[in-house]
Amino acid sequence: MTNNLDHILELTKEVSAQDTEELDLTVTKYGEELSNTDDLEFLWVARSTTNLVKNTSRDIKTFSDQKMAKNIEDSGAVRLGDEVFVFNKSYTWKVQDLKNLVNWIIEKSTDNEELCQALVSIMGQNFVPKLKGLDAVASGRNQNTEMIRDTFLHKEWKDKPDLKSINVNNTSAPLWAKDLKHNERRKK
Repeated sequence: MTNNLDHILELTKEVSAQDTEELDLTVTKYGEELSNTDDLEFLWVARSTTNLVKNTSRDIKTFSDQKMAKNIEDSGAVRLGDEVFVFNKSYTWKVQDLKNLVNWIIEKSTDNEELCQALVSIMGQNFVPKLKGLDAVASGRNQNTEMIRDTFLHKEWKDKPDLKSINVNNTSAPLWAKDLKHNERRKK
């Protein structure tokens, strides 16, 4: 793992020094091997090592951000290079009583049109309901959940496929995933 980590770090250093927007991994021998391989195990090891580096880098950034924020809170905003750093105490809004909010929206609406406008304003144009919640409401109304999904929602397919991973040690992992052995593929 250490050797692989060294290769990933060297490749990261070389790629980050590139002046082009196009990713060229062939700047190191390891990067060239990575670019030309179809060996899933090799790609998996590179991916795992990269995740380790990414997580550690994120932790270092978070640590630095916290120390900088403390300094800036005590001493004021500062410009470093092309960035000005300021201190802001961050927050997020949380609903205190969702049922009460929903009742207020309904009760203060004079008609269905105003209610719909209020709901759209609050939920926003990009609102997507929780699928399990939508299914539960449809089932509670004795309606076909797939039909309700197809009536109100559509899938927008991404241009590039996403790689997903399932941790087989997780209790919610599907049985078929847990039953697979290392380097064994699921039968289609």
